[in-house]
Amino acid sequence: MITTSRSSAVWAARRARALRLAAEIPHAAEVLTTYATLTEVQERLAAELPVERWLGVARGTAGPLLRLDRLPLEELLPLFTRYLERMKDVGTDVMKEQVKRLSAATSDERRTLLADAVSTTEVAAFHARAFVEAIATTLAATLAADLRPDVEPSPAAAPRCRGCGGPPIVATLRDHAGALGARALMCGLCGSEQRIPRLTCAHCGETDSERLRAHTAESVPHVRVDECRSCRRYLKCVDLRRRGDAVPLVEELATLELDLWASEQGLTKFHTNVFGL
Repeated sequence: MITTSRSSAVWAARRARALRLAAEIPHAAEVLTTYATLTEVQERLAAELPVERWLGVARGTAGPLLRLDRLPLEELLPLFTRYLERMKDVGTDVMKEQVKRLSAATSDERRTLLADAVSTTEVAAFHARAFVEAIATTLAATLAADLRPDVEPSPAAAPRCRGCGGPPIVATLRDHAGALGARALMCGLCGSEQRIPRLTCAHCGETDSERLRAHTAESVPHVRVDECRSCRRYLKCVDLRRRGDAVPLVEELATLELDLWASEQGLTKFHTNVFGL
Protein backbone atom coordinates (compact mmCIF):
# COMPACT_ATOMS: atom_id res chain seq x y z
CA MET A 1 0.00 0.00 0.00
CA ILE A 2 1.50 3.35 -1.04
CA THR A 3 0.68 5.13 2.23
CA THR A 4 2.46 2.43 4.24
CA SER A 5 5.55 2.54 2.04
CA ARG A 6 5.80 6.33 2.34
CA SER A 7 5.54 6.16 6.10
CA SER A 8 8.04 3.28 6.34
CA ALA A 9 10.54 5.29 4.30
CA VAL A 10 10.29 8.14 6.82
CA TRP A 11 11.09 5.93 9.81
CA ALA A 12 13.82 4.03 7.97
CA ALA A 13 15.56 7.27 6.97
CA ARG A 14 15.39 8.69 10.48
CA ARG A 15 16.62 5.46 12.05
CA ALA A 16 19.54 5.03 9.64
CA ARG A 17 20.64 8.62 10.12
CA ALA A 18 20.36 8.39 13.91
CA LEU A 19 22.55 5.28 14.03
CA ARG A 20 25.09 6.81 11.66
CA LEU A 21 25.35 9.98 13.75
CA ALA A 22 25.49 7.99 16.99
CA ALA A 23 28.75 6.48 15.74
CA GLU A 24 30.08 9.89 14.69
CA ILE A 25 28.98 11.99 17.69
CA PRO A 26 29.73 10.10 20.95
CA HIS A 27 28.23 12.70 23.28
CA ALA A 28 24.86 12.36 21.53
CA ALA A 29 25.00 8.57 21.13
CA GLU A 30 22.60 7.73 23.97
CA VAL A 31 19.87 10.04 22.69
CA LEU A 32 20.35 8.91 19.11
CA THR A 33 20.36 5.18 19.79
CA THR A 34 17.26 5.55 21.95
CA TYR A 35 15.63 7.54 19.16
CA ALA A 36 16.54 4.84 16.63
CA THR A 37 14.75 2.25 18.76
CA LEU A 38 11.79 4.59 19.17
CA THR A 39 11.44 4.82 15.38
CA GLU A 40 11.12 1.03 15.25
CA VAL A 41 8.20 1.19 17.67
CA GLN A 42 6.67 4.11 15.77
CA GLU A 43 7.02 2.26 12.47
CA ARG A 44 5.22 -0.80 13.89
CA LEU A 45 2.47 1.47 15.16
CA ALA A 46 2.22 3.18 11.77
CA ALA A 47 1.70 -0.17 10.06
CA GLU A 48 -1.29 -0.88 12.31
CA LEU A 49 -3.18 2.35 11.60
CA PRO A 50 -6.37 2.34 9.50
CA VAL A 51 -4.90 5.19 7.47
CA GLU A 52 -7.54 5.65 4.80
CA ARG A 53 -10.46 5.51 7.25
CA TRP A 54 -8.80 7.83 9.73
CA LEU A 55 -7.99 10.31 6.96
CA GLY A 56 -11.68 10.42 6.17
CA VAL A 57 -12.38 11.27 9.80
CA ALA A 58 -9.51 13.69 10.43
CA ARG A 59 -9.29 15.53 7.11
CA GLY A 60 -9.98 19.20 7.80
CA THR A 61 -11.73 21.67 5.52
CA ALA A 62 -10.31 24.80 7.14
CA GLY A 63 -7.01 25.36 8.94
CA PRO A 64 -4.74 22.28 9.23
CA LEU A 65 -5.35 19.47 6.77
CA LEU A 66 -5.42 17.03 9.69
CA ARG A 67 -7.60 17.45 12.75
CA LEU A 68 -6.12 14.93 15.14
CA ASP A 69 -8.75 15.72 17.77
CA ARG A 70 -11.30 13.98 15.56
CA LEU A 71 -9.59 10.61 15.83
CA PRO A 72 -11.62 7.95 17.72
CA LEU A 73 -10.32 7.58 21.26
CA GLU A 74 -11.67 4.05 21.61
CA GLU A 75 -9.44 2.99 18.72
CA LEU A 76 -6.44 4.92 20.04
CA LEU A 77 -6.53 3.22 23.45
CA PRO A 78 -5.56 -0.33 22.37
CA LEU A 79 -2.89 1.08 20.06
CA PHE A 80 -1.43 3.07 22.96
CA THR A 81 -1.43 -0.08 25.12
CA ARG A 82 0.61 -1.92 22.48
CA TYR A 83 2.94 1.08 22.11
CA LEU A 84 3.63 1.04 25.88
CA GLU A 85 4.30 -2.70 25.85
CA ARG A 86 6.90 -2.24 23.12
CA MET A 87 8.53 0.68 24.94
CA LYS A 88 8.88 -0.98 28.35
CA ASP A 89 12.60 -1.74 27.89
CA VAL A 90 13.52 1.30 25.79
CA GLY A 91 15.45 4.36 26.94
CA THR A 92 16.39 5.77 30.31
CA ASP A 93 15.18 4.64 33.71
CA VAL A 94 12.86 7.65 33.78
CA MET A 95 11.30 6.65 30.44
CA LYS A 96 10.82 3.06 31.65
CA GLU A 97 9.26 4.24 34.89
CA GLN A 98 6.84 6.41 32.90
CA VAL A 99 5.82 3.32 30.91
CA LYS A 100 5.13 1.42 34.15
CA ARG A 101 3.03 4.28 35.50
CA LEU A 102 1.02 4.63 32.29
CA SER A 103 0.56 0.87 32.00
CA ALA A 104 -0.86 0.79 35.51
CA ALA A 105 -3.20 3.72 34.85
CA THR A 106 -6.92 3.12 34.45
CA SER A 107 -8.58 3.21 31.05
CA ASP A 108 -10.23 6.51 31.98
CA GLU A 109 -6.86 8.03 32.91
CA ARG A 110 -5.30 6.93 29.62
CA ARG A 111 -8.37 8.11 27.71
CA THR A 112 -7.97 11.56 29.28
CA LEU A 113 -4.25 11.60 28.46
CA LEU A 114 -4.90 10.73 24.81
CA ALA A 115 -7.77 13.19 24.52
CA ASP A 116 -5.43 15.94 25.70
CA ALA A 117 -2.62 14.71 23.45
CA VAL A 118 -4.65 14.90 20.23
CA SER A 119 -6.30 18.17 21.22
CA THR A 120 -3.08 20.14 21.59
CA THR A 121 -0.12 20.41 19.24
CA GLU A 122 2.37 20.97 22.06
CA VAL A 123 2.24 17.72 24.03
CA ALA A 124 4.83 17.75 26.82
CA ALA A 125 4.79 14.15 28.10
CA PHE A 126 7.28 12.02 26.17
CA HIS A 127 5.21 8.89 25.53
CA ALA A 128 2.05 10.77 24.60
CA ARG A 129 4.03 12.93 22.20
CA ALA A 130 5.94 10.04 20.62
CA PHE A 131 2.66 8.14 20.15
CA VAL A 132 0.84 11.07 18.55
CA GLU A 133 3.91 11.90 16.45
CA ALA A 134 3.79 8.42 14.90
CA ILE A 135 0.14 8.88 13.98
CA ALA A 136 0.50 12.44 12.68
CA THR A 137 3.59 11.61 10.60
CA THR A 138 1.91 8.56 9.08
CA LEU A 139 -1.24 10.45 8.12
CA ALA A 140 0.73 13.43 6.81
CA ALA A 141 2.85 11.13 4.63
CA THR A 142 -0.28 10.35 2.61
CA LEU A 143 -0.86 14.05 1.97
CA ALA A 144 2.60 14.75 0.57
CA ALA A 145 1.24 16.26 -2.64
CA ASP A 146 -0.79 18.79 -0.62
CA LEU A 147 2.10 19.63 1.71
CA ARG A 148 4.89 20.46 -0.73
CA PRO A 149 7.51 22.73 0.88
CA ASP A 150 8.18 24.62 -2.37
CA VAL A 151 4.99 26.70 -2.30
CA GLU A 152 5.22 30.45 -1.74
CA PRO A 153 6.44 31.36 1.74
CA SER A 154 4.06 32.55 4.41
CA PRO A 155 4.78 36.09 5.70
CA ALA A 156 3.22 35.34 9.08
CA ALA A 157 5.25 34.95 12.25
CA ALA A 158 5.02 31.70 14.21
CA PRO A 159 3.19 29.88 11.40
CA ARG A 160 1.50 26.70 12.45
CA CYS A 161 1.97 23.57 10.38
CA ARG A 162 -0.39 23.28 7.41
CA GLY A 163 -0.47 19.55 8.02
CA CYS A 164 -1.46 19.21 11.68
CA GLY A 165 -1.22 22.68 13.19
CA GLY A 166 1.89 21.77 15.16
CA PRO A 167 4.80 24.07 16.01
CA PRO A 168 8.09 24.23 14.06
CA ILE A 169 11.00 22.33 15.58
CA VAL A 170 13.75 22.98 13.02
CA ALA A 171 14.32 24.99 9.84
CA THR A 172 15.79 23.82 6.54
CA LEU A 173 17.59 25.41 3.64
CA ARG A 174 17.36 23.80 0.20
CA ASP A 175 17.26 24.77 -3.45
CA HIS A 176 14.03 24.70 -5.44
CA ALA A 177 13.45 25.61 -9.06
CA GLY A 178 13.38 29.40 -9.04
CA ALA A 179 14.05 29.57 -5.30
CA LEU A 180 17.68 28.97 -4.39
CA GLY A 181 18.36 28.69 -0.69
CA ALA A 182 14.68 28.48 0.18
CA ARG A 183 13.99 28.38 3.90
CA ALA A 184 11.25 26.22 5.43
CA LEU A 185 10.04 25.30 8.88
CA MET A 186 9.61 21.63 9.74
CA CYS A 187 6.83 20.55 12.09
CA GLY A 188 7.98 18.61 15.13
CA LEU A 189 4.79 16.56 15.19
CA CYS A 190 4.05 15.43 11.62
CA GLY A 191 7.30 16.38 9.86
CA SER A 192 5.65 18.57 7.21
CA GLU A 193 7.48 21.66 5.92
CA GLN A 194 6.26 25.18 5.25
CA ARG A 195 8.17 27.92 3.45
CA ILE A 196 9.04 31.12 5.27
CA PRO A 197 11.11 34.11 4.11
CA ARG A 198 14.79 33.71 4.98
CA LEU A 199 15.05 37.01 6.83
CA THR A 200 12.10 36.57 9.15
CA CYS A 201 11.94 35.40 12.75
CA ALA A 202 9.41 32.60 12.81
CA HIS A 203 8.45 33.51 16.36
CA CYS A 204 7.95 37.27 16.43
CA GLY A 205 8.12 38.22 12.74
CA GLU A 206 11.25 40.39 13.04
CA THR A 207 12.69 41.20 9.59
CA ASP A 208 15.54 43.58 10.47
CA SER A 209 18.72 41.79 9.37
CA GLU A 210 20.63 43.49 12.19
CA ARG A 211 18.40 41.73 14.69
CA LEU A 212 18.66 38.31 13.05
CA ARG A 213 21.94 36.43 13.51
CA ALA A 214 23.14 33.00 12.39
CA HIS A 215 25.79 31.06 14.37
CA THR A 216 27.65 27.95 13.27
CA ALA A 217 30.09 25.51 14.87
CA GLU A 218 33.03 23.88 13.10
CA SER A 219 31.94 20.46 14.34
CA VAL A 220 28.58 20.62 12.53
CA PRO A 221 28.92 23.25 9.78
CA HIS A 222 25.68 22.24 8.08
CA VAL A 223 23.61 23.06 11.18
CA ARG A 224 23.38 26.58 12.49
CA VAL A 225 21.58 28.48 15.23
CA ASP A 226 19.24 31.21 13.96
CA GLU A 227 18.96 33.84 16.71
CA CYS A 228 16.44 36.67 16.95
CA ARG A 229 17.72 39.50 19.11
CA SER A 230 14.25 40.98 19.41
CA CYS A 231 12.43 38.07 21.07
CA ARG A 232 15.59 36.21 22.23
CA ARG A 233 14.41 32.95 20.67
CA TYR A 234 16.43 30.53 18.57
CA LEU A 235 15.81 27.79 16.05
CA LYS A 236 18.27 25.38 14.51
CA CYS A 237 18.55 25.39 10.74
CA VAL A 238 19.84 22.46 8.66
CA ASP A 239 21.47 23.40 5.36
CA LEU A 240 20.57 20.51 3.05
CA ARG A 241 22.68 22.06 0.30
CA ARG A 242 25.79 21.29 2.34
CA ARG A 243 24.70 17.85 3.54
CA GLY A 244 22.22 16.19 1.24
CA ASP A 245 22.12 13.10 3.47
CA ALA A 246 21.02 15.08 6.53
CA VAL A 247 17.66 14.28 8.12
CA PRO A 248 16.57 17.54 9.79
CA LEU A 249 14.72 16.12 12.79
CA VAL A 250 17.65 13.81 13.54
CA GLU A 251 20.27 16.55 13.08
CA GLU A 252 18.24 18.62 15.55
CA LEU A 253 18.52 15.85 18.14
CA ALA A 254 22.20 15.23 17.48
CA THR A 255 23.42 18.81 17.95
CA LEU A 256 23.02 19.13 21.70
CA GLU A 257 26.10 21.32 21.91
CA LEU A 258 24.29 24.03 19.96
CA ASP A 259 21.46 23.99 22.51
CA LEU A 260 23.96 24.29 25.35
CA TRP A 261 25.65 27.25 23.65
CA ALA A 262 22.33 28.97 22.98
CA SER A 263 21.25 28.47 26.59
CA GLU A 264 24.51 30.04 27.78
CA GLN A 265 23.69 33.07 25.63
CA GLY A 266 20.33 33.43 27.35
CA LEU A 267 18.32 32.29 24.33
CA THR A 268 15.10 30.31 24.51
CA LYS A 269 14.35 27.51 22.08
CA PHE A 270 11.26 27.87 19.90
CA HIS A 271 9.98 24.41 20.81
CA THR A 272 11.60 21.38 22.39
CA ASN A 273 12.01 18.07 20.53
CA VAL A 274 10.36 14.76 21.41
CA PHE A 275 12.83 14.22 24.29
CA GLY A 276 11.99 17.60 25.76
CA LEU A 277 15.44 18.96 24.88
